[in-house]
Amino acid sequence: MDTVSARFAQLQNDVGQRHSAAAALGPGTEGRTQAFADLMAATDSLLAYTAEVPGLRAEPARHATEQIVMWTRRGAAAIAGLTAAAVIPGWVAWGWLLLLLPFLLAALGTGWTAQPLPRSRPHRRHRASAALLAVCALLLAALATGTLSAWWVVAAALCAAASFFTGLPDDPNGSNK
Repeated sequence: MDTVSARFAQLQNDVGQRHSAAAALGPGTEGRTQAFADLMAATDSLLAYTAEVPGLRAEPARHATEQIVMWTRRGAAAIAGLTAAAVIPGWVAWGWLLLLLPFLLAALGTGWTAQPLPRSRPHRRHRASAALLAVCALLLAALATGTLSAWWVVAAALCAAASFFTGLPDDPNGSNK
């Protein structure tokens, strides 16, 4: 049993015990008011934890998304850097640096560490944005090396734009309402 379920079961058990203790006391019995106050406090704790459960259950997937995004950024930067370095032996034309260097700088500028995702933000959009970034990096590398026709630059630009707009926050404050 995972920790979320264990904690939930513990709180349910606590409410059950407090309920049994309060029910055992008859009307007018000393301590009945305190027993019902304890029951209400235990119930409030259970309800508060119940509200947190969806976020706690999503935490492992959110952490995986942070790792996926971080490694995709690193991979995109590596692909762009290696493709830009291929200019030196002449495998790639110098003109491709106009697309590769900004892409490399953008990938490096996003950072090398996993950045925590806000809980209010759906993390699956970040995965989609990372996948589009990887496709864009691969398309640019294939275009620069001459593997694909130059017409594929439109697809690379669309992937870059989709990756950027998918990764944007929903509102200016960066949180969902």
